[in-house]
Amino acid sequence: MVQRLEDVEQVKIEEALLVNGVPEWIASHKTGEVQDLHSLENADWDFPAIWVMSPTNSSLVLGSSQDDKCIDYEYAEKIDVGIARRRTGGGAVFVDPQTLFWVDLFVPRGHRLWNDDIEVASIWIGRVWKDALGSMGVDSRMHDSAFVKDSLAELVCFGGRAPGELLIGEKKILGISQRRTRKGVRFQCALSLAWRPEEWITLFTDASIKDLKSAVLAAGTCVRLDRHEVLNGFMQALVRS
Repeated sequence: MVQRLEDVEQVKIEEALLVNGVPEWIASHKTGEVQDLHSLENADWDFPAIWVMSPTNSSLVLGSSQDDKCIDYEYAEKIDVGIARRRTGGGAVFVDPQTLFWVDLFVPRGHRLWNDDIEVASIWIGRVWKDALGSMGVDSRMHDSAFVKDSLAELVCFGGRAPGELLIGEKKILGISQRRTRKGVRFQCALSLAWRPEEWITLFTDASIKDLKSAVLAAGTCVRLDRHEVLNGFMQALVRS
């Protein structure tokens, strides 16, 4: 069974402030195992913050309320893939050191970038990402309408379409989720740098979705960019927002 976030007692994370960050933002780089990174909570809501995440292992990350009965734990152990859980909702995301660029953003309530409307807030961060990727030659489109959810989206994040998320054609490249508290909002952004779901789709035991492997393969794609280039482009776009 996947470990509950509240049961994670000791989090081992290496942290370093990012130089040449974004004015008025606290930017830091965090390195550690996937579950430890997802277990982190922001302690300082005085300023907006950016966490650039560098996972040291591979894990399939379930949404906050996603049922883990669909996971083959024995097979996950056999191929050395962890099963983790995040604080935001949605379907599962495969996280490893190579194929995903993962960044969390924290916007305090009352800040100029805060918006009470969940969809409008997601569209704002989606526009920042679209601007960033456009500056690197990626022609993407943003999903700017209501959340599109079906049985595939409930299982796998990239199977759905949420406001602000980016696609190339009909294939998703950027997933966005958010969690709101009385202190502010946490955006979790996952940009696909390599789309290889055949490496992890067999972790699911759910046979209710017809041609699951083909459906997931068709749902997403990737941008073949260097992660340092992505970080710089995103930071610059955030300054312009």
